[in-house]
Amino acid sequence: SIQDTDQEMQIVEELHAARVGKSVDLPVVFSSGELTSMEIDLVEDDVHSSAANTASDKKLLIVIDTNILMNHLNFVRILKTTEIPGFDKLVLIIPWVVIQELDRMKAGKLLKHAQHKAVPAVHFINDSLKDQDRKLWGQSLQLASQKLYGLSDENNDDRVLKCCLQYQELVPCSVVILCTDDRNLRNKGLISGVKSLSKEELSAELLNLSLNTDVCHQPCISKQQLKAEATLLEESYKEETPHSGQPIILESIISDLEKSLGTALSSILETEMKIAFGNLWMEMLYLKPPWTLIHLLQCFRKHWLAVFGLVMEKNLLLTIESLYENLSKANNAVDFTTLKFLLQDSKSLLHAFSTRSNYDGILPRAFAQVSELLQTFAEVKAKLKQNPSETTVGKKQEDTSLMKSNNQEITIFSGSHLPQPNRHQEIWSILENVWITLYQNSMDVFQRLGSNAALTSSKIASFEEAYVSLQKLMAAVKDILEGIQRILAPNSNYQDVEPLYNFLIKYDLGSFQVNRNVPFTAQELYDCVSQSEYREKLTIGCHQLVEMECSMQQCSASVYREAQSRGWCEDTLNYRT
Repeated sequence: SIQDTDQEMQIVEELHAARVGKSVDLPVVFSSGELTSMEIDLVEDDVHSSAANTASDKKLLIVIDTNILMNHLNFVRILKTTEIPGFDKLVLIIPWVVIQELDRMKAGKLLKHAQHKAVPAVHFINDSLKDQDRKLWGQSLQLASQKLYGLSDENNDDRVLKCCLQYQELVPCSVVILCTDDRNLRNKGLISGVKSLSKEELSAELLNLSLNTDVCHQPCISKQQLKAEATLLEESYKEETPHSGQPIILESIISDLEKSLGTALSSILETEMKIAFGNLWMEMLYLKPPWTLIHLLQCFRKHWLAVFGLVMEKNLLLTIESLYENLSKANNAVDFTTLKFLLQDSKSLLHAFSTRSNYDGILPRAFAQVSELLQTFAEVKAKLKQNPSETTVGKKQEDTSLMKSNNQEITIFSGSHLPQPNRHQEIWSILENVWITLYQNSMDVFQRLGSNAALTSSKIASFEEAYVSLQKLMAAVKDILEGIQRILAPNSNYQDVEPLYNFLIKYDLGSFQVNRNVPFTAQELYDCVSQSEYREKLTIGCHQLVEMECSMQQCSASVYREAQSRGWCEDTLNYRT
Protein backbone atom coordinates (compact mmCIF):
# COMPACT_ATOMS: atom_id res chain seq x y z
CA SER A 1 0.00 0.00 0.00
CA ILE A 2 0.95 3.60 -0.43
CA GLN A 3 3.22 4.88 2.34
CA ASP A 4 3.22 8.66 1.91
CA THR A 5 3.06 9.38 5.64
CA ASP A 6 5.81 6.89 6.43
CA GLN A 7 8.06 8.36 3.74
CA GLU A 8 7.47 11.88 5.05
CA MET A 9 8.35 10.83 8.60
CA GLN A 10 11.42 8.99 7.30
CA ILE A 11 12.71 12.22 5.77
CA VAL A 12 12.00 14.14 8.99
CA GLU A 13 13.75 11.52 11.14
CA GLU A 14 16.74 11.05 8.84
CA LEU A 15 17.27 14.78 8.48
CA HIS A 16 17.07 15.18 12.26
CA ALA A 17 19.56 12.33 12.72
CA ALA A 18 21.89 13.91 10.16
CA ARG A 19 21.74 17.22 12.03
CA VAL A 20 22.37 15.61 15.41
CA GLY A 21 25.14 13.41 14.03
CA LYS A 22 26.63 16.39 12.19
CA SER A 23 26.72 14.42 8.95
CA VAL A 24 25.16 17.53 7.48
CA ASP A 25 27.73 19.83 9.06
CA LEU A 26 27.57 22.98 6.95
CA PRO A 27 29.78 25.98 7.86
CA VAL A 28 28.16 29.39 7.58
CA VAL A 29 30.19 30.44 4.56
CA PHE A 30 29.51 31.36 0.97
CA SER A 31 29.30 28.27 -1.25
CA SER A 32 28.64 27.40 -4.87
CA GLY A 33 25.25 25.68 -4.63
CA GLU A 34 22.38 26.74 -6.88
CA LEU A 35 20.70 28.68 -4.05
CA THR A 36 23.65 29.61 -1.84
CA SER A 37 25.41 31.23 -4.79
CA MET A 38 22.45 33.57 -5.33
CA GLU A 39 22.22 37.11 -4.06
CA ILE A 40 19.33 36.75 -1.63
CA ASP A 41 19.49 40.01 0.34
CA LEU A 42 16.13 41.02 -1.09
CA VAL A 43 14.39 42.07 2.09
CA GLU A 44 16.43 45.04 3.28
CA ASP A 45 13.75 47.54 2.31
CA ASP A 46 11.15 45.53 4.16
CA VAL A 47 13.32 45.11 7.23
CA HIS A 48 14.44 48.74 7.35
CA SER A 49 10.94 50.05 6.88
CA SER A 50 9.68 47.79 9.66
CA ALA A 51 11.09 50.20 12.23
CA ALA A 52 8.32 52.59 11.30
CA ASN A 53 5.64 49.89 11.41
CA THR A 54 2.82 50.20 13.89
CA ALA A 55 0.28 47.76 15.23
CA SER A 56 -1.84 48.51 12.16
CA ASP A 57 0.92 47.20 9.86
CA LYS A 58 1.51 43.63 11.01
CA LYS A 59 3.24 40.83 9.16
CA LEU A 60 2.89 37.10 9.66
CA LEU A 61 6.37 35.66 9.16
CA ILE A 62 6.49 31.88 8.76
CA VAL A 63 9.95 30.32 8.97
CA ILE A 64 9.98 27.16 6.85
CA ASP A 65 12.17 24.21 7.83
CA THR A 66 13.74 21.83 5.31
CA ASN A 67 11.37 18.93 5.98
CA ILE A 68 8.33 21.10 5.16
CA LEU A 69 9.76 22.12 1.80
CA MET A 70 10.57 18.50 1.05
CA ASN A 71 7.28 16.90 2.09
CA HIS A 72 4.72 19.66 1.62
CA LEU A 73 5.89 21.89 -1.20
CA ASN A 74 2.41 22.32 -2.63
CA PHE A 75 1.21 23.51 0.78
CA VAL A 76 4.08 26.03 0.87
CA ARG A 77 3.18 27.31 -2.61
CA ILE A 78 -0.42 27.85 -1.55
CA LEU A 79 0.63 29.40 1.75
CA LYS A 80 2.70 32.00 -0.09
CA THR A 81 -0.36 33.24 -1.98
CA THR A 82 -2.76 33.18 0.98
CA GLU A 83 -4.08 36.27 2.72
CA ILE A 84 -4.60 35.92 6.47
CA PRO A 85 -7.21 38.11 8.18
CA GLY A 86 -5.74 40.40 10.83
CA PHE A 87 -2.37 40.64 9.06
CA ASP A 88 -1.28 43.03 6.35
CA LYS A 89 1.12 40.56 4.80
CA LEU A 90 2.21 36.93 5.02
CA VAL A 91 5.88 36.26 4.27
CA LEU A 92 7.75 32.97 4.11
CA ILE A 93 11.26 33.00 5.59
CA ILE A 94 13.85 30.49 4.34
CA PRO A 95 16.82 30.15 6.75
CA TRP A 96 20.30 30.07 5.23
CA VAL A 97 20.95 26.61 6.65
CA VAL A 98 17.78 25.29 4.97
CA ILE A 99 19.05 26.65 1.66
CA GLN A 100 22.38 24.91 2.28
CA GLU A 101 20.72 21.59 3.13
CA LEU A 102 18.53 21.68 0.03
CA ASP A 103 21.53 22.41 -2.19
CA ARG A 104 23.34 19.48 -0.56
CA MET A 105 20.41 17.11 -1.13
CA LYS A 106 19.87 18.31 -4.69
CA ALA A 107 23.49 17.41 -5.42
CA GLY A 108 22.93 13.92 -3.96
CA LYS A 109 25.31 14.45 -1.05
CA LEU A 110 22.65 13.98 1.62
CA LEU A 111 19.54 11.75 1.80
CA LYS A 112 20.02 10.50 -1.77
CA HIS A 113 16.66 8.70 -1.76
CA ALA A 114 14.96 12.07 -1.26
CA GLN A 115 16.83 13.90 -4.01
CA HIS A 116 13.71 13.96 -6.20
CA LYS A 117 11.95 15.99 -3.51
CA ALA A 118 14.79 18.45 -3.01
CA VAL A 119 14.98 19.44 -6.69
CA PRO A 120 11.48 21.02 -6.99
CA ALA A 121 11.95 22.74 -3.61
CA VAL A 122 15.20 24.31 -4.85
CA HIS A 123 13.51 25.43 -8.07
CA PHE A 124 10.60 26.95 -6.13
CA ILE A 125 12.92 29.04 -3.94
CA ASN A 126 15.15 29.92 -6.89
CA ASP A 127 12.23 31.18 -8.97
CA SER A 128 10.85 33.23 -6.07
CA LEU A 129 14.21 34.87 -5.35
CA LYS A 130 14.95 35.59 -9.02
CA ASP A 131 11.52 37.22 -9.39
CA GLN A 132 12.15 39.18 -6.18
CA ASP A 133 8.88 37.90 -4.79
CA ARG A 134 8.16 40.05 -1.74
CA LYS A 135 6.29 37.18 -0.07
CA LEU A 136 9.38 34.98 0.25
CA TRP A 137 12.50 36.18 2.02
CA GLY A 138 15.79 34.35 2.29
CA GLN A 139 17.92 34.78 5.41
CA SER A 140 21.11 36.35 4.14
CA LEU A 141 24.62 35.04 4.74
CA GLN A 142 25.33 38.19 6.76
CA LEU A 143 22.41 37.49 9.12
CA ALA A 144 23.27 33.80 9.36
CA SER A 145 26.87 34.70 10.32
CA GLN A 146 25.82 36.79 13.31
CA LYS A 147 26.35 35.25 16.73
CA LEU A 148 23.44 34.85 19.10
CA TYR A 149 23.95 34.08 22.75
CA GLY A 150 23.26 30.46 23.68
CA LEU A 151 22.92 29.13 20.14
CA SER A 152 25.61 27.16 18.32
CA ASP A 153 26.53 27.62 14.67
CA GLU A 154 27.56 23.97 14.67
CA ASN A 155 24.02 22.79 15.31
CA ASN A 156 21.66 23.24 12.35
CA ASP A 157 18.57 23.16 14.57
CA ASP A 158 20.00 26.11 16.50
CA ARG A 159 20.69 27.95 13.25
CA VAL A 160 17.02 27.59 12.20
CA LEU A 161 15.96 28.80 15.64
CA LYS A 162 18.41 31.71 15.43
CA CYS A 163 16.74 32.80 12.20
CA CYS A 164 13.37 32.93 13.98
CA LEU A 165 14.73 35.01 16.87
CA GLN A 166 16.49 37.40 14.49
CA TYR A 167 13.31 38.18 12.60
CA GLN A 168 11.42 38.72 15.84
CA GLU A 169 13.90 41.52 16.53
CA LEU A 170 14.15 42.80 12.95
CA VAL A 171 10.39 43.02 12.43
CA PRO A 172 9.11 43.57 15.98
CA CYS A 173 5.49 44.13 15.01
CA SER A 174 5.30 40.76 13.30
CA VAL A 175 4.15 37.35 14.44
CA VAL A 176 6.92 34.81 13.80
CA ILE A 177 6.00 31.13 13.49
CA LEU A 178 8.39 28.26 12.94
CA CYS A 179 6.85 25.54 10.75
CA THR A 180 8.62 22.18 11.11
CA ASP A 181 7.63 18.55 11.44
CA ASP A 182 10.67 17.94 13.65
CA ARG A 183 9.16 17.60 17.14
CA ASN A 184 12.47 18.22 18.90
CA LEU A 185 13.01 21.49 17.03
CA ARG A 186 9.45 22.57 17.88
CA ASN A 187 10.21 21.93 21.55
CA LYS A 188 13.34 24.08 21.32
CA GLY A 189 11.34 26.82 19.66
CA LEU A 190 8.61 26.83 22.29
CA ILE A 191 11.19 26.95 25.09
CA SER A 192 12.82 29.95 23.36
CA GLY A 193 9.53 31.83 22.98
CA VAL A 194 9.01 31.07 19.29
CA LYS A 195 5.60 29.79 18.27
CA SER A 196 6.39 26.43 16.63
CA LEU A 197 3.91 24.33 14.69
CA SER A 198 3.89 21.26 12.49
CA LYS A 199 2.42 21.51 9.01
CA GLU A 200 -0.88 20.02 10.21
CA GLU A 201 -1.00 22.31 13.25
CA LEU A 202 -0.28 25.41 11.18
CA SER A 203 -2.89 24.44 8.62
CA ALA A 204 -5.48 23.92 11.35
CA GLU A 205 -4.72 27.25 13.02
CA LEU A 206 -4.94 29.16 9.78
CA LEU A 207 -8.19 27.41 8.90
CA ASN A 208 -9.75 28.33 12.22
CA LEU A 209 -8.40 31.88 12.03
CA SER A 210 -7.24 31.57 15.61
CA LEU A 211 -3.54 32.32 15.68
CA ASN A 212 -2.60 32.21 19.36
CA THR A 213 0.23 34.71 19.76
CA ASP A 214 0.61 34.62 23.54
CA VAL A 215 3.93 32.75 23.37
CA CYS A 216 5.33 34.95 20.61
CA HIS A 217 7.66 37.83 21.29
CA GLN A 218 5.46 40.86 20.54
CA PRO A 219 7.09 44.07 21.91
CA CYS A 220 4.81 46.35 19.87
CA ILE A 221 1.49 44.70 20.72
CA SER A 222 0.03 44.30 24.17
CA LYS A 223 -1.87 41.22 25.32
CA GLN A 224 -4.98 43.35 25.66
CA GLN A 225 -4.68 44.29 22.00
CA LEU A 226 -4.19 40.66 21.05
CA LYS A 227 -7.30 39.58 22.97
CA ALA A 228 -9.32 42.33 21.34
CA GLU A 229 -8.07 41.22 17.93
CA ALA A 230 -9.02 37.62 18.66
CA THR A 231 -12.63 38.59 19.38
CA LEU A 232 -12.80 40.63 16.17
CA LEU A 233 -10.94 38.11 14.06
CA GLU A 234 -14.04 36.54 12.55
CA GLU A 235 -15.48 39.96 11.68
CA SER A 236 -12.21 40.97 10.03
CA TYR A 237 -12.30 37.75 8.08
CA LYS A 238 -15.67 38.67 6.59
CA GLU A 239 -14.24 41.99 5.44
CA GLU A 240 -11.20 40.37 3.81
CA THR A 241 -11.04 39.12 0.28
CA PRO A 242 -13.23 36.04 -0.30
CA HIS A 243 -10.11 34.01 -1.03
CA SER A 244 -8.53 34.51 2.43
CA GLY A 245 -7.62 31.12 3.82
CA GLN A 246 -9.61 29.29 1.15
CA PRO A 247 -6.63 27.72 -0.71
CA ILE A 248 -5.27 26.26 2.53
CA ILE A 249 -8.62 24.70 3.37
CA LEU A 250 -8.92 23.11 -0.06
CA GLU A 251 -5.30 21.94 -0.03
CA SER A 252 -5.88 20.27 3.33
CA ILE A 253 -8.88 18.35 2.00
CA ILE A 254 -6.96 17.38 -1.15
CA SER A 255 -4.06 16.13 0.97
CA ASP A 256 -6.35 13.95 3.10
CA LEU A 257 -8.14 12.66 0.00
CA GLU A 258 -4.86 11.68 -1.66
CA LYS A 259 -3.87 9.62 1.39
CA SER A 260 -7.25 7.88 1.80
CA LEU A 261 -7.89 7.17 -1.87
CA GLY A 262 -4.23 6.37 -2.51
CA THR A 263 -4.20 3.70 0.20
CA ALA A 264 -7.34 2.08 -1.22
CA LEU A 265 -6.27 2.19 -4.87
CA SER A 266 -2.83 0.78 -4.12
CA SER A 267 -4.46 -2.18 -2.38
CA ILE A 268 -6.84 -2.70 -5.30
CA LEU A 269 -4.03 -2.40 -7.85
CA GLU A 270 -1.77 -4.89 -6.10
CA THR A 271 -4.58 -7.39 -5.49
CA GLU A 272 -5.98 -7.33 -9.02
CA MET A 273 -2.56 -7.39 -10.69
CA LYS A 274 -1.61 -10.47 -8.65
CA ILE A 275 -4.84 -12.18 -9.70
CA ALA A 276 -4.20 -11.35 -13.36
CA PHE A 277 -0.45 -12.03 -13.57
CA GLY A 278 0.51 -14.03 -10.49
CA ASN A 279 4.15 -13.73 -9.46
CA LEU A 280 4.90 -11.68 -12.56
CA TRP A 281 2.61 -8.83 -11.50
CA MET A 282 5.42 -6.48 -10.52
CA GLU A 283 7.14 -6.95 -13.89
CA MET A 284 3.88 -6.16 -15.69
CA LEU A 285 3.23 -2.95 -13.73
CA TYR A 286 3.22 0.25 -15.76
CA LEU A 287 4.73 2.21 -12.85
CA LYS A 288 6.56 0.64 -9.93
CA PRO A 289 5.92 1.65 -6.30
CA PRO A 290 6.17 3.84 -4.32
CA TRP A 291 3.12 5.45 -5.91
CA THR A 292 1.54 8.85 -5.71
CA LEU A 293 -2.19 9.05 -6.39
CA ILE A 294 -1.45 10.35 -9.90
CA HIS A 295 0.78 7.31 -10.49
CA LEU A 296 -1.97 4.97 -9.30
CA LEU A 297 -4.54 6.51 -11.63
CA GLN A 298 -2.08 6.19 -14.51
CA CYS A 299 -1.69 2.48 -13.70
CA PHE A 300 -5.45 1.98 -13.61
CA ARG A 301 -5.78 3.64 -17.01
CA LYS A 302 -2.95 1.63 -18.52
CA HIS A 303 -4.09 -1.74 -17.17
CA TRP A 304 -7.82 -1.19 -17.61
CA LEU A 305 -8.32 -3.28 -20.74
CA ALA A 306 -6.26 -6.24 -19.57
CA VAL A 307 -7.16 -6.25 -15.86
CA PHE A 308 -9.86 -4.03 -14.42
CA GLY A 309 -12.13 -3.90 -17.45
CA LEU A 310 -12.59 -7.67 -17.21
CA VAL A 311 -14.08 -7.53 -13.72
CA MET A 312 -15.72 -4.09 -13.44
CA GLU A 313 -18.35 -2.13 -15.34
CA LYS A 314 -16.87 -0.74 -18.56
CA ASN A 315 -17.90 2.86 -17.94
CA LEU A 316 -16.09 2.96 -14.59
CA LEU A 317 -13.01 3.90 -16.62
CA LEU A 318 -14.69 7.25 -17.19
CA THR A 319 -14.52 7.91 -13.47
CA ILE A 320 -10.80 7.07 -13.49
CA GLU A 321 -10.28 9.52 -16.36
CA SER A 322 -12.23 12.23 -14.58
CA LEU A 323 -10.23 11.72 -11.38
CA TYR A 324 -6.96 11.94 -13.30
CA GLU A 325 -7.96 15.11 -15.15
CA ASN A 326 -9.25 16.87 -12.03
CA LEU A 327 -6.35 15.81 -9.82
CA SER A 328 -3.90 17.14 -12.41
CA LYS A 329 -5.86 20.38 -12.44
CA ALA A 330 -5.91 20.55 -8.64
CA ASN A 331 -2.12 20.20 -8.46
CA ASN A 332 -1.87 23.51 -10.29
CA ALA A 333 -4.79 25.43 -8.78
CA VAL A 334 -7.59 23.88 -6.76
CA ASP A 335 -11.09 25.33 -6.63
CA PHE A 336 -14.41 24.25 -5.15
CA THR A 337 -15.73 22.74 -8.37
CA THR A 338 -12.65 20.62 -9.04
CA LEU A 339 -12.56 19.42 -5.44
CA LYS A 340 -16.25 18.49 -5.52
CA PHE A 341 -15.70 16.39 -8.64
CA LEU A 342 -12.71 14.69 -7.01
CA LEU A 343 -14.62 13.81 -3.84
CA GLN A 344 -17.70 12.57 -5.66
CA ASP A 345 -15.70 10.52 -8.16
CA SER A 346 -13.59 9.04 -5.35
CA LYS A 347 -16.66 7.95 -3.41
CA SER A 348 -18.27 6.42 -6.49
CA LEU A 349 -15.08 4.59 -7.47
CA LEU A 350 -14.68 3.08 -4.00
CA HIS A 351 -18.33 2.10 -3.93
CA ALA A 352 -18.01 0.36 -7.29
CA PHE A 353 -14.97 -1.68 -6.23
CA SER A 354 -16.58 -2.55 -2.88
CA THR A 355 -19.08 -4.70 -4.80
CA ARG A 356 -16.16 -6.94 -5.76
CA SER A 357 -14.25 -7.10 -2.46
CA ASN A 358 -13.51 -5.17 0.70
CA TYR A 359 -9.78 -5.68 0.02
CA ASP A 360 -8.90 -6.75 3.58
CA GLY A 361 -11.08 -4.05 5.11
CA ILE A 362 -9.20 -1.19 3.44
CA LEU A 363 -12.09 -0.08 1.20
CA PRO A 364 -14.70 0.44 3.96
CA ARG A 365 -12.24 2.61 5.89
CA ALA A 366 -11.34 4.65 2.82
CA PHE A 367 -15.02 5.03 1.90
CA ALA A 368 -15.82 6.34 5.39
CA GLN A 369 -12.89 8.76 5.24
CA VAL A 370 -13.93 10.13 1.83
CA SER A 371 -17.54 10.47 3.04
CA GLU A 372 -16.26 12.47 6.00
CA LEU A 373 -14.23 14.70 3.66
CA LEU A 374 -17.36 15.32 1.60
CA GLN A 375 -19.14 16.43 4.77
CA THR A 376 -16.22 18.69 5.67
CA PHE A 377 -16.27 20.12 2.15
CA ALA A 378 -19.98 20.91 2.45
CA GLU A 379 -19.46 22.64 5.79
CA VAL A 380 -16.50 24.66 4.52
CA LYS A 381 -18.37 25.71 1.41
CA ALA A 382 -21.32 26.86 3.49
CA LYS A 383 -19.08 28.98 5.73
CA LEU A 384 -16.80 30.56 3.17
CA LYS A 385 -18.17 33.56 1.38
CA GLN A 386 -17.40 33.51 -2.35
CA ASN A 387 -17.64 36.50 -4.67
CA PRO A 388 -20.73 36.58 -6.96
CA SER A 389 -18.90 35.74 -10.18
CA GLU A 390 -17.13 32.74 -8.65
CA THR A 391 -20.38 31.53 -7.07
CA THR A 392 -22.20 31.70 -10.39
CA VAL A 393 -19.48 29.93 -12.34
CA GLY A 394 -18.89 27.36 -9.60
CA LYS A 395 -22.59 26.53 -9.35
CA LYS A 396 -22.90 26.17 -13.10
CA GLN A 397 -19.91 23.85 -13.26
CA GLU A 398 -21.00 21.82 -10.24
CA ASP A 399 -24.32 21.10 -11.91
CA THR A 400 -22.34 19.14 -14.52
CA SER A 401 -21.20 16.66 -11.86
CA LEU A 402 -20.26 13.26 -13.19
CA MET A 403 -22.42 11.55 -10.59
CA LYS A 404 -26.17 11.09 -10.93
CA SER A 405 -26.00 9.85 -7.32
CA ASN A 406 -23.67 7.78 -5.19
CA ASN A 407 -25.46 4.55 -6.06
CA GLN A 408 -26.46 5.27 -9.65
CA GLU A 409 -24.65 4.46 -12.88
CA ILE A 410 -21.66 6.66 -13.64
CA THR A 411 -21.89 8.46 -16.95
CA ILE A 412 -19.35 10.31 -19.04
CA PHE A 413 -21.65 13.12 -20.14
CA SER A 414 -23.98 14.49 -17.46
CA GLY A 415 -26.38 17.37 -17.77
CA SER A 416 -25.63 20.96 -16.83
CA HIS A 417 -27.65 24.06 -16.29
CA LEU A 418 -27.96 25.20 -19.91
CA PRO A 419 -30.67 26.91 -21.96
CA GLN A 420 -31.70 23.50 -23.36
CA PRO A 421 -30.53 21.09 -20.65
CA ASN A 422 -32.74 18.14 -21.57
CA ARG A 423 -31.87 18.38 -25.27
CA HIS A 424 -28.16 18.56 -24.58
CA GLN A 425 -28.36 15.64 -22.17
CA GLU A 426 -30.05 13.60 -24.89
CA ILE A 427 -27.31 14.43 -27.37
CA TRP A 428 -24.58 13.51 -24.89
CA SER A 429 -26.29 10.26 -24.06
CA ILE A 430 -25.99 9.31 -27.75
CA LEU A 431 -22.27 10.10 -27.71
CA GLU A 432 -21.87 8.13 -24.52
CA ASN A 433 -23.64 5.14 -26.07
CA VAL A 434 -21.26 5.29 -29.03
CA TRP A 435 -18.27 5.17 -26.69
CA ILE A 436 -19.69 2.31 -24.62
CA THR A 437 -20.59 0.33 -27.75
CA LEU A 438 -17.08 0.69 -29.15
CA TYR A 439 -15.50 -0.15 -25.81
CA GLN A 440 -17.59 -3.24 -25.14
CA ASN A 441 -17.07 -4.58 -28.65
CA SER A 442 -13.35 -3.95 -28.49
CA MET A 443 -13.24 -5.98 -25.28
CA ASP A 444 -14.98 -8.88 -27.05
CA VAL A 445 -12.47 -8.67 -29.88
CA PHE A 446 -9.47 -8.55 -27.53
CA GLN A 447 -10.75 -11.56 -25.60
CA ARG A 448 -11.23 -13.63 -28.77
CA LEU A 449 -7.81 -12.67 -30.18
CA GLY A 450 -6.00 -13.09 -26.86
CA SER A 451 -3.79 -15.97 -25.84
CA ASN A 452 -6.51 -17.33 -23.54
CA ALA A 453 -9.24 -17.12 -26.18
CA ALA A 454 -10.46 -20.64 -25.45
CA LEU A 455 -11.22 -19.67 -21.85
CA THR A 456 -13.07 -16.44 -22.59
CA SER A 457 -16.77 -15.79 -22.89
CA SER A 458 -16.47 -13.60 -25.98
CA LYS A 459 -19.61 -13.21 -28.10
CA ILE A 460 -17.48 -13.55 -31.26
CA ALA A 461 -17.46 -17.08 -32.62
CA SER A 462 -14.16 -17.30 -34.51
CA PHE A 463 -10.68 -15.82 -34.76
CA GLU A 464 -11.41 -14.66 -38.31
CA GLU A 465 -14.58 -12.84 -37.29
CA ALA A 466 -12.70 -11.17 -34.45
CA TYR A 467 -9.91 -10.01 -36.76
CA VAL A 468 -12.35 -8.56 -39.32
CA SER A 469 -14.29 -6.87 -36.51
CA LEU A 470 -11.07 -5.37 -35.17
CA GLN A 471 -10.37 -3.70 -38.53
CA LYS A 472 -13.88 -2.25 -38.58
CA LEU A 473 -13.54 -0.95 -35.05
CA MET A 474 -10.17 0.64 -35.83
CA ALA A 475 -11.68 2.46 -38.80
CA ALA A 476 -14.64 3.63 -36.71
CA VAL A 477 -12.42 4.96 -33.93
CA LYS A 478 -10.24 6.72 -36.51
CA ASP A 479 -13.28 8.46 -38.03
CA ILE A 480 -14.67 9.49 -34.65
CA LEU A 481 -11.30 10.85 -33.54
CA GLU A 482 -10.96 12.92 -36.69
CA GLY A 483 -14.43 14.35 -36.10
CA ILE A 484 -13.80 15.16 -32.44
CA GLN A 485 -10.38 16.68 -33.13
CA ARG A 486 -11.92 19.03 -35.71
CA ILE A 487 -14.49 20.16 -33.15
CA LEU A 488 -11.84 20.71 -30.47
CA ALA A 489 -9.50 22.61 -32.82
CA PRO A 490 -9.08 26.33 -32.08
CA ASN A 491 -11.53 28.56 -33.97
CA SER A 492 -13.69 25.61 -35.01
CA ASN A 493 -17.05 26.48 -36.55
CA TYR A 494 -20.34 24.87 -37.60
CA GLN A 495 -18.79 23.05 -40.57
CA ASP A 496 -16.36 21.27 -38.26
CA VAL A 497 -19.16 19.34 -36.59
CA GLU A 498 -20.31 17.71 -39.84
CA PRO A 499 -17.77 14.79 -39.93
CA LEU A 500 -18.83 13.58 -36.49
CA TYR A 501 -22.51 14.09 -37.27
CA ASN A 502 -22.21 12.18 -40.56
CA PHE A 503 -20.53 9.32 -38.73
CA LEU A 504 -23.39 9.14 -36.25
CA ILE A 505 -26.11 8.99 -38.91
CA LYS A 506 -24.37 6.83 -41.55
CA TYR A 507 -21.81 4.54 -40.01
CA ASP A 508 -22.79 0.89 -39.70
CA LEU A 509 -20.49 -1.68 -38.14
CA GLY A 510 -22.67 -4.60 -39.13
CA SER A 511 -23.35 -6.43 -35.90
CA PHE A 512 -21.66 -3.52 -34.13
CA GLN A 513 -24.31 -0.96 -34.98
CA VAL A 514 -23.57 2.42 -33.44
CA ASN A 515 -26.75 4.40 -33.92
CA ARG A 516 -29.03 4.35 -36.95
CA ASN A 517 -31.59 6.92 -35.79
CA VAL A 518 -29.96 10.10 -34.52
CA PRO A 519 -32.71 12.26 -32.99
CA PHE A 520 -30.97 15.63 -33.41
CA THR A 521 -29.71 17.90 -36.15
CA ALA A 522 -26.15 18.97 -36.91
CA GLN A 523 -27.00 22.44 -35.62
CA GLU A 524 -28.15 21.00 -32.31
CA LEU A 525 -24.95 18.98 -32.03
CA TYR A 526 -22.92 22.12 -32.73
CA ASP A 527 -24.84 24.10 -30.09
CA CYS A 528 -24.17 21.35 -27.58
CA VAL A 529 -20.42 20.96 -28.16
CA SER A 530 -20.02 24.75 -28.13
CA GLN A 531 -20.70 24.71 -24.39
CA SER A 532 -17.43 24.84 -22.43
CA GLU A 533 -18.58 22.16 -19.99
CA TYR A 534 -19.26 19.66 -22.76
CA ARG A 535 -16.08 20.54 -24.65
CA GLU A 536 -14.13 19.61 -21.53
CA LYS A 537 -15.93 16.25 -21.35
CA LEU A 538 -15.36 15.76 -25.07
CA THR A 539 -11.65 16.34 -24.53
CA ILE A 540 -11.60 13.55 -21.92
CA GLY A 541 -13.45 11.26 -24.32
CA CYS A 542 -10.94 12.08 -27.06
CA HIS A 543 -8.03 11.04 -24.81
CA GLN A 544 -9.79 7.77 -24.05
CA LEU A 545 -10.34 7.05 -27.74
CA VAL A 546 -6.69 7.74 -28.51
CA GLU A 547 -5.69 5.12 -25.94
CA MET A 548 -8.29 2.72 -27.31
CA GLU A 549 -6.94 3.22 -30.83
CA CYS A 550 -3.41 2.53 -29.60
CA SER A 551 -4.55 -0.71 -27.92
CA MET A 552 -6.33 -1.79 -31.10
CA GLN A 553 -3.26 -1.12 -33.22
CA GLN A 554 -1.10 -3.15 -30.84
CA CYS A 555 -3.60 -6.01 -30.89
CA SER A 556 -3.78 -5.91 -34.69
CA ALA A 557 0.00 -5.95 -35.01
CA SER A 558 0.29 -8.93 -32.63
CA VAL A 559 -2.05 -11.13 -34.73
CA TYR A 560 -1.19 -9.75 -38.19
CA ARG A 561 1.21 -12.55 -39.09
CA GLU A 562 -1.33 -15.26 -38.33
CA ALA A 563 -4.05 -13.36 -40.23
CA GLN A 564 -1.72 -12.96 -43.19
CA SER A 565 -0.90 -16.67 -43.23
CA ARG A 566 -4.62 -17.41 -43.37
CA GLY A 567 -5.12 -14.99 -46.25
CA TRP A 568 -7.45 -12.59 -44.41
CA CYS A 569 -5.49 -9.36 -44.66
CA GLU A 570 -6.46 -8.56 -48.26
CA ASP A 571 -10.10 -9.42 -47.58
CA THR A 572 -10.35 -7.00 -44.67
CA LEU A 573 -9.38 -4.10 -46.92
CA ASN A 574 -12.82 -4.35 -48.51
CA TYR A 575 -14.91 -4.81 -45.38
CA ARG A 576 -16.57 -1.39 -45.70
CA THR A 577 -17.75 -1.86 -49.27
